[in-house]
Amino acid sequence: MDVKPALTDVFSGSPLAHIERHAEACLDCVKMLRAYFEATQAGDWDQAEKVQGEIARLESVADDIKMEVRMNLPRGLWMSVSRADLLDLVRVQDTMANETKDIAGLSLGRQLAFPKKLDKSLFKYVDTVMQAAEKAVDVVAATRDLSKSAFGARQVKLIASKCVSVEKTERSSDKLQSKLRAKLRDHEEKISPIDAMFLYQLLSQIGEVADHAEKVSHRAQIIAAS
Repeated sequence: MDVKPALTDVFSGSPLAHIERHAEACLDCVKMLRAYFEATQAGDWDQAEKVQGEIARLESVADDIKMEVRMNLPRGLWMSVSRADLLDLVRVQDTMANETKDIAGLSLGRQLAFPKKLDKSLFKYVDTVMQAAEKAVDVVAATRDLSKSAFGARQVKLIASKCVSVEKTERSSDKLQSKLRAKLRDHEEKISPIDAMFLYQLLSQIGEVADHAEKVSHRAQIIAAS
């Protein structure tokens, strides 16, 4: 008689561990945002290009891990977590790295820098977005730990509380973006209309990283609640 494996046996190959590794690779990419904008705000475009190159390299590493996960994720296993949910988590994680690469590419391509008086607000905004990504990856790590405890109720509650923290950080990033937009408006007369348009776009794209992080935490929570 065939015996269905326990969840701990199902995860002995630890697909969630590989997914966590992908999440960490995406986070490595996001963490370069601070260094990138420090270079651009200093007008050091040679350094900005180097950082952008490192962002592209890290994004490529994340892509390689993503493909590895997709190719090796178990099929046909009896378990409460669907393969589709796991793949969706990987997809959303990947958007954090992709968005970061797009941000640096847009900025470097036009050598866009924000007015110097916005430096303090800009770096606070970027740091908050990075914190959202870090907290989201922490949720993914907690979900992997959850598989080891056979999806215990206590761990599920812990994950839910971590998700709330991601949501709060994402809302903070939204507020900071709104304040930056208002400050940027005060400097529009000193900026070319085209550059101003792209600077507003950059602010939106930076915020998208936090939005993606929130989605990562929600997808991980769905897996935890399965």
